[in-house]
Amino acid sequence: IIFLFNIHMNAELKKRSLGQFFTKNDLWLKSHILEFIKRANADIAFDPFAGEGDLLEAAQKIGFKKTKGFDIDGKLGWETNDSLVNIAEIKNSMIITNPPYLTNYSAKRKGVYGNVEKYFEACNYDDLYQLAIDRCLRNNKFGIAIIPETFINSKFPKNRLSSITIIEDKMFDDTDVPVCVICFDDKIKSYNEIKVYKNNLYLGNLGQFEKRRKIPAKNIPIKFNSPYGQIALRAVDATTSKKNIQFMHPEAIDYDLSFVRESSRLITLIEVEMEQDSVDRLIDYSNEILISFRKEMHDVLLSPFKGNKKNGERRRRLDYGTARAILEEAYAKINHDCTLL
Repeated sequence: IIFLFNIHMNAELKKRSLGQFFTKNDLWLKSHILEFIKRANADIAFDPFAGEGDLLEAAQKIGFKKTKGFDIDGKLGWETNDSLVNIAEIKNSMIITNPPYLTNYSAKRKGVYGNVEKYFEACNYDDLYQLAIDRCLRNNKFGIAIIPETFINSKFPKNRLSSITIIEDKMFDDTDVPVCVICFDDKIKSYNEIKVYKNNLYLGNLGQFEKRRKIPAKNIPIKFNSPYGQIALRAVDATTSKKNIQFMHPEAIDYDLSFVRESSRLITLIEVEMEQDSVDRLIDYSNEILISFRKEMHDVLLSPFKGNKKNGERRRRLDYGTARAILEEAYAKINHDCTLL
């Protein structure tokens, strides 16, 4: 989708400002997604955010005889339609789309909020791609969408989905936004019926992941971004596995902790009320819980971070809510140990 700006605005700047990233390869077409397309038995591939038409070209390659595209920019050659407002129902069709990605916050930071304000005011979503998916679901039975992987941890209702597939391959030439592919049909499901994949690997159902989310009880005093913190947290993976997310002693982290601010989200100091020997055990237990959680959940419940590690795996970020829940669990384990003495 292309929003109409002043004709003198640089085209590349316009594209980046509005979250327009065009799909130039078919790495999203995993075998189970092709099977979903086959089961839908649709005649027409339909992209309501057609852009340069890359996804419709891919649809033709896999056997769709008919394609139809809409876009807000009539100059692209498609039928003109603002699909963030409404998407028409096309009988016997399947949506295959890559909608715009732009958060409310990013639009304001980039100074383009005035161009998209009407969309955010018309919904309760904080990213345009969620509004786009909402519109796709309203009048269409079957669809596939390439969207930010943050969708998995969002509160967006997922009961119409058939599957979610994390794509670790680099999907775009001009951005490293982590993405996933969602497939939806016309049936309402429990989360236990929604399959979760990473690339071609089946990981389990969405209900299994939702049950394992770590929700903090906030039952012990823990303060993040505190200058008096006894625990340092590297909350994001580096590109090398030697610098993964980790709780540690402040002196062990290779970062000037004087730069930690209230708004810090990648590296922080955590203040807890306990003796130093207990802090040491809290760090050890927290790392054990974190490593186990990451392995058992295949990293699905940790926030995706831009770019991959050198081994091709997606980098992850530990949000402070989950970090707090891990610390609480480690704290409870220490108390349990003490009762056994």
